[in-house]
Amino acid sequence: MSLHVSAQHISDAWIQTLETVNSKPHGTATHTLVSISAPQEGTHAEVSGVVDKALRGRDRHGIFTVANTIFPSALYNDPGLDWSAELSSEETALLDGAAAELYEAYLDTLPTLRHIHANKAGTYFSRMISWPGKSATGTNQLAARIEALRNERRRRVGTSNFSDISLAGEADGAGGGLEEYAVSDTRTQGFPCLVHIDISVRAGALSLLAVYRHWHLITRGYGNLIGLARLQEFLCQQTGFTIGELAVVAGHANAEHSAYSGKSGVAKILTDAKAALGSGGESAASA
Repeated sequence: MSLHVSAQHISDAWIQTLETVNSKPHGTATHTLVSISAPQEGTHAEVSGVVDKALRGRDRHGIFTVANTIFPSALYNDPGLDWSAELSSEETALLDGAAAELYEAYLDTLPTLRHIHANKAGTYFSRMISWPGKSATGTNQLAARIEALRNERRRRVGTSNFSDISLAGEADGAGGGLEEYAVSDTRTQGFPCLVHIDISVRAGALSLLAVYRHWHLITRGYGNLIGLARLQEFLCQQTGFTIGELAVVAGHANAEHSAYSGKSGVAKILTDAKAALGSGGESAASA
């Protein structure tokens, strides 16, 4: 049976999703939809600490390392401007330059990143900015989508389905969706688990829908949500749309019993995360 989790914040959405899936037989669920209404408000810092502790205790990558595979915010020199057709040429150049520097800085690191076995086929972000993601000479899908979205703004289009959901296919540099795998890809797990990002605009707000075929809720799930929220914020800043809903659909969601000491081990992580969520701490600006 499918399940739907709806929450305002990233931390709350992750806790609800993991708790629900953990209660299922074998700790897995089919057709899981998670929707977050205010992804721009970030994550609860104490919950992030709980997740990071669980990951590092098992020699896993921390949440922000995972997030960086989708959007490496540390490489983005935010100019503090939102795009609009009324910006001066100097302001537009500043915004465009910040994006260009981000792409260049990331692609400069790509050869090093690909020495890591998990990144052999590239990373999610490298596939977005240099499809198919193994070198710096590919198609920059993200830049193409930003320009197309700006054209929507110039034409005062406030509501549109900017990109239809695709289940397979090669990346289209001319204005289609952010494709994350090719039609020839027959793997059942492994990279890429994230197979598509759909962009929709409604009433002037830009929403993202990320489609995962296999979603590991502890090892990657929390970091994935942070990375997707960062990507959404970047797209909105670069195009002038406001931030809408962030949603994830997973064909198979996994609470990872085998990796985290079974159902009781996952429940312990959840107990700590819920206690942290209720501690009254501030949301972090990390997302």
